[in-house]
Parts: sequence; structure tokens; C-alpha cells
Amino acid sequence: MDKSFPKEPMVSNNEIHAIITEETERDRLIYQLAEEMAHYGMVGEGYGESVLEREREFPTGVPTPVPIAIPHSERSQIFKQGIGVAVLKESVKFASMENPDCFLDVKVVFMLAANLNNAHLDMIKDVMEIIQDSAVVANLLKAETPEAIEKIMHHEFSIREEQR
Repeated sequence: MDKSFPKEPMVSNNEIHAIITEETERDRLIYQLAEEMAHYGMVGEGYGESVLEREREFPTGVPTPVPIAIPHSERSQIFKQGIGVAVLKESVKFASMENPDCFLDVKVVFMLAANLNNAHLDMIKDVMEIIQDSAVVANLLKAETPEAIEKIMHHEFSIREEQR
């Protein structure tokens, strides 16, 4: 089921940058997405390594129908709140947050850049709602450009922001 989007693009309060990648190795993917976010001034240059350190201790794979990962790290590396989204052409293995000995074939990654405040909690809540919506995930997987992914995500976040 496709969700229809308004002709006028909706822009959420979150900065969102997306990539579509053929990367198949988790660590390189995290560095790639962190570099994209750093390019836009969202995070510091060391954010990728910080995310990997946290990922090793606290895995972020979510066992949804299409497995998702939500890696993130220390707020000291965060300059602007937002999200980096990676849609993967091939799946990448992430350990499950429910059972770190279980590895999930992740197809979408949401890397959070969030400070510990109410906006951070809203962002996490919104991401958790979005990843449960199979139609939204299907649209992300069908997106052909990073701009299309960003439009979908802004739309979904805007809906939730209007409801608060």
C-alpha cells in the first residue's frame, strides 16, 4: 500500500539527510552515514567511531518485519539534532537489541543525532512509530533517490509533530 503525499512538501523540525548505499559491512556503513551527517554539520568527525563503540556494547538492531537499526551515540559529538537515513541495496548484519547473539539482516538504518531532552525523546518515539509502519518502510525501500527518502521522512515526522 502506497501512502500518498501532499503536493507541497512537509518539512519537520528534524534535519534529515539520506543515502542509498551498496555497502554490506556494518562498520563501514556506520562510518559512511556518519560522514554524511558530519558533512552537513550535524555531528563531529569522531561520531562514527563513537557510534561503533556504543553499538558493540548496546546493539541497535530492531526485529521488525523488515529489520531496522537505530545506531546513535554520545551527545558531545552532536551539533544539530537530526537523523541520517541509509537505505541499503543489500542487507547488513546488525546484532539485535533484544538478543545480541542474534544477527538481523537490516535494510534501513536510522542514525540518530539527538541531545538528551524532550526533543530527543520525541524523535525516538517518532522513529519507533515510523519503523512499525510497513507502508512507510516499503516506500523507503522503493525510493530511488536520497531526496525521496528525505521527503518521506519529513512527511512522517511532520504528521507526528502536528499531533503534539
